[in-house]
Amino acid sequence: MNIRLLAKRNIQGNAQRYLAYFFSIVLSVSIFFIYASFIFHPDVVHANIPGGQLISKGLIAAEIVIIIFSVFFIAYSNAAFIQPRKKEFGLLTLLGMSKSQLRKLIYLEQTMVSLISILIGVGLGFLFSKLFLMAVSWLLAVEQPISFVIVPEAFVYTIVGFILLFQLLSLLSLFHIGNAEVVDLLKGKQKPKKTPFVSKWLVALSAVCLSISYYLAGTMSLNNSYRVLPIVFFVLFGTYFLFSQSIVALCSRLYRKKKSLYGGTNLITQTNLIFNIKDYSRLFFLTSIITAVILTAAGTLFMFSADLKKQGMDNIPQSIGWVENDASVYSVIEPSAVEKTLKEDGFKILYEVNMTGVPITHMLPHMRTGESNENRSLLISESDYNNAAALRKIEPAKLSGKEALYIFPYGGLDYQFVRKGEQKELHFGNRTIQVTMIGQRNQSIVAPIKAATTLMVVDDQLYHEITADVPLKEMARVRGYEVKDWEESMETSSEIEQMSSNPDHNQLQTRAPIYQEMKQGSILILFIGLFVSLLFFIVQGSMMYLRVFTNLEDKKIQIHALHRLGLTKKEIRQILSAEIRILFFAPFLIGVIHAIVAYVALSNLLGSNLFVYSAMVIATYFLFQLLYYQVTKKMYERAVINSIK
Repeated sequence: MNIRLLAKRNIQGNAQRYLAYFFSIVLSVSIFFIYASFIFHPDVVHANIPGGQLISKGLIAAEIVIIIFSVFFIAYSNAAFIQPRKKEFGLLTLLGMSKSQLRKLIYLEQTMVSLISILIGVGLGFLFSKLFLMAVSWLLAVEQPISFVIVPEAFVYTIVGFILLFQLLSLLSLFHIGNAEVVDLLKGKQKPKKTPFVSKWLVALSAVCLSISYYLAGTMSLNNSYRVLPIVFFVLFGTYFLFSQSIVALCSRLYRKKKSLYGGTNLITQTNLIFNIKDYSRLFFLTSIITAVILTAAGTLFMFSADLKKQGMDNIPQSIGWVENDASVYSVIEPSAVEKTLKEDGFKILYEVNMTGVPITHMLPHMRTGESNENRSLLISESDYNNAAALRKIEPAKLSGKEALYIFPYGGLDYQFVRKGEQKELHFGNRTIQVTMIGQRNQSIVAPIKAATTLMVVDDQLYHEITADVPLKEMARVRGYEVKDWEESMETSSEIEQMSSNPDHNQLQTRAPIYQEMKQGSILILFIGLFVSLLFFIVQGSMMYLRVFTNLEDKKIQIHALHRLGLTKKEIRQILSAEIRILFFAPFLIGVIHAIVAYVALSNLLGSNLFVYSAMVIATYFLFQLLYYQVTKKMYERAVINSIK
């Protein structure tokens, strides 16, 4: 027997414990390799793929996330592997193994596992990289699929990078076990656990931190998006003390309810929970935060992709819209040419917009500084506004006398530039008109470009008084066409853009190209994000799996003793199921609550009701979590119950 053979047999003997860790590392290496294969693909490097550079940047960010996450996971796993084996290391030391030999044994074990997982991960990544390239080719809609080539840089960066990462973390873990005394190693698992201490102040602090974070998230909007960092800080702080203090306090309160405590197997389950909750608190904290991150990230990407069509219609009111600076002529494009092109390509016009207005200036506060600045708007009549609003199913304006309504085109931004009852001066030429503001609407009814970016709506009579002597050439005209099945009008929109005389390229706006570009980008981001979310989910489940099998030997001893006292195998299964259920679903519940609050904030930012999308994301995640729980429970029950003789 030598140290190398002993390390090999230790791995074989602890195969069940290493299983989830091994699978997680293989997945991390595979995804890292696949992404690296695309980043260093010759067609991407030489910019032969449209949009390839943009995806490459996203994948580089994903690679950094994978590395950072792998560091924490490997460090946590190494500690989880070493802790339950201290008694084994103590016995080896008593039998004559020196500290340097013990370090060598641990180092060889971790190196063997890491090398095997890296090689298998790279192999799987190489096999599936062709499918990844095919999927990206389809998403980018390139004429010729991205060719499959062997990318040497992907092999080098993946293999060398992960070997260095494993070696560094393995060396750091050796100091912890190498400096421990034999007595500590032998008795480390035998130290009696004390009843956990609870601080009422820390319980209150966790409630306050979470309340603050939920309030900030629930009232967040585009103009106060800087709240993200304070929200993250309060969530982390509050969640940590929630599990280390508040949950302990709750368990202690339940433990004092003798009526429920003595029912069935509750005494054993609750006793195990209350004395292990301190050990679980760190794991609960990490997994709940990971759950919240996965749900929030995946949900955000999915919601943004699913809500993209609505966002396109909200921000770009008509399928085709343009602004003529001189309302007396059509210098950008002739409406007849637009109508003819749409008809020839088989698109039905649902409605058209044709309104004129007077470009005016007025003072508005700056969003950041609050200082008053001169701004331009298009003055239009109440009738023109209401006609366009009716076509877009927007509530009409109701004005009288010298009242005015300010229209800001971006619904996601709830900043109020004007106040109800505010007196405002409108300037056009040498004339100045005093109006009373009835408020502001953040919505778009015509193409928000050039002179029509923002609108000032006034009563019809006042509008006619103002514009009675204004020649048509000094007014601006806004035209727009809404088209049925506009999502399919990419080629038609491009043709209309080429027909137009638009020297600044900002007087004509078509919805389909912008929508398709955003859709393509969002699908790619969603595609990349789902891979990373899957990795996070597997790693999170692996941490729970490791925790369960870390205490396997102690659990076998406890269950064996309880069985001798008369506990049936059915009752033992109830105890084991309850413990694993708490381990899997307590942090899941908190993570879901965090994610729901994040979804509320996202709904406020997008100005949409995202309840259905969020429910779908949470339900999908729950099904995966339930599957992971069932597999872990079956394996754990079999390992424990099979030890009963």
